[in-house]
Amino acid sequence: MTSAAGQGGQTAMAAESREERISGVVSDARAFALDSDGFACARVFDEPEVWRVELLMSQTFLPSVNVFVVRDGAETLIVDTGTPDDYNDTRLMRALVRLGVDPAHATLFCTHAHIDHSGQARELAEAGVRVTLSRATLADMRRFSTPTYCDYMAERLVGEGVGAAEAEEMANSIWAHVTDFERDEVPCRVLAAGDVVRCGRWEFKTVPVPGHMPGQTALWLPERGLAFTGDVVLYACSTCICFWGGSDDALGDQLSTLRRVADMGVEHAFLGHGVQEGVLAERCLGNVAHHERRSERALAAVGERPGSTGRELVPSLGWHAPFETWEKVPALTRWFLVSESVAHLDHLVCCGRIRREKDDAGVNRYWLA
Repeated sequence: MTSAAGQGGQTAMAAESREERISGVVSDARAFALDSDGFACARVFDEPEVWRVELLMSQTFLPSVNVFVVRDGAETLIVDTGTPDDYNDTRLMRALVRLGVDPAHATLFCTHAHIDHSGQARELAEAGVRVTLSRATLADMRRFSTPTYCDYMAERLVGEGVGAAEAEEMANSIWAHVTDFERDEVPCRVLAAGDVVRCGRWEFKTVPVPGHMPGQTALWLPERGLAFTGDVVLYACSTCICFWGGSDDALGDQLSTLRRVADMGVEHAFLGHGVQEGVLAERCLGNVAHHERRSERALAAVGERPGSTGRELVPSLGWHAPFETWEKVPALTRWFLVSESVAHLDHLVCCGRIRREKDDAGVNRYWLA
């Protein structure tokens, strides 16, 4: 058995060892720990030099979110920020210090407006990092961060048969996950589609990839077959598609994006969550097929139960969800399930396969076209 004094000595040595691993500027190391919880920073590409910083992802079923750091000489490009909290703030800043990032020569690019991709922009800007984003992403921020937009989302849910109190709870749960650089007074440079983001020798082209959000934008380096794709496609799960109001057919936008990205020739995709596991084009087209199967389930459900509300059709779309204890499901998860179900119904309406009619209470009901 180890004595209390011996245990204390081992703890002190472990802490000292951990600090040795996470302090000082990285030299030849290709990975280093960010803390004792397993979050790490690892070099994932050599030319250009790309590092993946893994940060905690809270409040959803995804365990982590990625920040990428590109280094070329004195210049640095940071792609996305991770979710803001005390742990992630420390982890990200520790990684940047260890990588020798000079904020005066660093640029941040946010792929989209969700808080797990843009929520630490203010901290980086205050440190001296230049913040950039696409004009479409800034438009998302302007639209989605207003209280009237939260009201719109709640009203849309009520219009699909969700109770008013639950609709408000669900709308507030997602509304809290959108950032707004103008409201938060984050100085930023706005880019048009096709503009480039430079890092030393490298010029990354901005490519609109709407669907997950209307303004989502990827960075593309065609000479290396490399892209930072945000949440266009993931391997851990299917990217969530919701009704955002910026498009009548968010799912249709996502399907077009997936097909276009599959044709771009991306060999090395750096994703918003997790890592690439196989050929990206195959994953994109597999995701297309996945969404199309779910739409077919929605179509069949409308045929079996004509006149159903959107909320009544949700369980028929093939979700792995505990509908028998629906009220115990977190509000944010319920938002994802209902809003993506409605996105499928929107898509079928836009394709002319079903029709939507309001009943006397103003609730949408669905019928085969």
